[in-house]
Amino acid sequence: MTDEEPTKLSSTAELKVHRIYTKNSLFESANIASTELSAVQPVIDLQVHANVYPQALPENTHEVVLSLQITVKHNGALLWRVQLQQAGCYALTGFTLDAEKAVLNGFCMNQLYPYACAEVSHLANQGGFGMVYLQPIDFAQQYKEQQLAAALETAAALN
Repeated sequence: MTDEEPTKLSSTAELKVHRIYTKNSLFESANIASTELSAVQPVIDLQVHANVYPQALPENTHEVVLSLQITVKHNGALLWRVQLQQAGCYALTGFTLDAEKAVLNGFCMNQLYPYACAEVSHLANQGGFGMVYLQPIDFAQQYKEQQLAAALETAAALN
């Protein structure tokens, strides 16, 4: 394996999904009794955080947690807010360290995001609001861009 191929996999690389689940959720709604929802022009703020936690048992198992916070306001006043942690347990074997990080921060997050979007929409709908459609996010591409930016920053610091 060369330095140019840090994410090359061995022929025995394997990814197992043990489970996908909602780890935590919170829905907060403002008093909307006096608000005509058909006239609302919502402003949506979406915050996304991705975390990977190694698990003690079994070996090579990781808990991947995608955290979303969506705040929706109308004329500066809160309509509703959702805080959600969508998680999954993944077992990885046969991956290089760089490939493992790329899979956990890219593929696994891409797998969790549609579940998180569906749960956000469900919570908002149950709270008396319409369906919510969040824009797609390519976590694999974002991870590659973060890695490239970190490498460029490190190279600039060395010069």
